[in-house]
Amino acid sequence: MRRTRNLVLTAVFGALAIAFSILRLQLPYLPLPYLKLDFAELPVTLTLFLCGFKYAVAAELLHFLGLLIRGSQPIDASMKLLAVLSMLVGLAIPVRGGFLARLALAAASRSMFMSLMNYIYFYVLFPNFLGYALKLAGSVEALFILTAIFNIIHVAVSAGSTWLVYKEIEKRGILLQKA
Repeated sequence: MRRTRNLVLTAVFGALAIAFSILRLQLPYLPLPYLKLDFAELPVTLTLFLCGFKYAVAAELLHFLGLLIRGSQPIDASMKLLAVLSMLVGLAIPVRGGFLARLALAAASRSMFMSLMNYIYFYVLFPNFLGYALKLAGSVEALFILTAIFNIIHVAVSAGSTWLVYKEIEKRGILLQKA
């Protein structure tokens, strides 16, 4: 029964993430407007808290496939996938200090990993785009600092808000079987 519940929630939350992407439920990050606070991460992160790591990864893979099917650029969809997975890894690792320690680990994990991915993006894959990014940020250092701040904010929004929802679900006993 528990496995069935987790599979159903994974499918539902993966589909909800796709729907959020189709509806473009996102906010631009004003220092670097090509980065978006994407609310499609919320259902995937809630899957982590309700069902566990492997189900959250499956929900994000569904979201990734949905992005590709609807015509997203493969590199953009891949960067999104990597950002979410690096956050999920940080949230899933058990650490002392409770949720805030997991939140800090997720923010650090995502920020460091996506800094590396942005380096590859700008210097290896799309060096012509670096000029545009530098016009917005002012310097390479500022670009990477602003990107790290974006990732920290995104983790706080995605994980913080879904953690509150999860705790309310737990308190009310809506889904009695914990993952």
